[in-house]
Amino acid sequence: MADWDGAGYAHISGLQRAMATDAVESVSVAGAEHVLDVGCGDGYVTRLIAARVPGGSVLGIDPSPRMIEAARTADDQLANVDFGVGDVTTMAFTRDFDLVVSFNALHWVVDQETAYRHIAAALAPSGRVLVQYVCGGPRPSIENVAMAVAGDVRWSAAFTGFARPYVHIEPGALTSIAASAGLGVTAQSVTDREWDFGSREAFARWCTVGFADWTARLPAADVPDFVDEVVDRYEAVVGRPGLFRFLQLRAELSRRVWNS
Repeated sequence: MADWDGAGYAHISGLQRAMATDAVESVSVAGAEHVLDVGCGDGYVTRLIAARVPGGSVLGIDPSPRMIEAARTADDQLANVDFGVGDVTTMAFTRDFDLVVSFNALHWVVDQETAYRHIAAALAPSGRVLVQYVCGGPRPSIENVAMAVAGDVRWSAAFTGFARPYVHIEPGALTSIAASAGLGVTAQSVTDREWDFGSREAFARWCTVGFADWTARLPAADVPDFVDEVVDRYEAVVGRPGLFRFLQLRAELSRRVWNS
């Protein structure tokens, strides 16, 4: 995964923050939990969680050093929150957390089984998991469109050997993925979301930051043209400039209880 621009993300992350804030507010906490935020980005949501567990602590991890730098240098720091560079597929926590959360991040993890295995390992025996991310469906995603553009003649040489850096699982697949990690799905919903960026230009700015895995393979001078091609083609999917649509899966999980 590319090293995302943490400072740039902070300026264009209204969508992610709004969706994650809604989810955070829906989680019941006693106030003393130890929480792990997987794929914490610039730490905005991590700090929201920390404010709700004043007697506990929150650790935010993200594989992008620039994201963690942005998280650590934000002005609104809290004493019970910490950040570190870390990847869900290699983290090695052992029953350390009462609650593990991940917002808008796990669709960037291709190896889903390993991710959930490590999440389960980090979970205390009575702990809970809350995940929220983009899932699969009949409508082409913005990432699917980016992959199609990357295969065009103009760009294909730059993307030789490029493996898609994301996965949009079908909602029904989560149960078996979680079960392989010893987790059970206790609640799940899928919502068809849309977000109006207000203009084509604002949407293109958001895509420029979010396409880091693609744009890292291009000369800086070519990035605006690549993003423009993706945005133009995606407009045909959703019907108007500046509109973003996606299927959002939200699920709660816990350690699976096996019947004897």
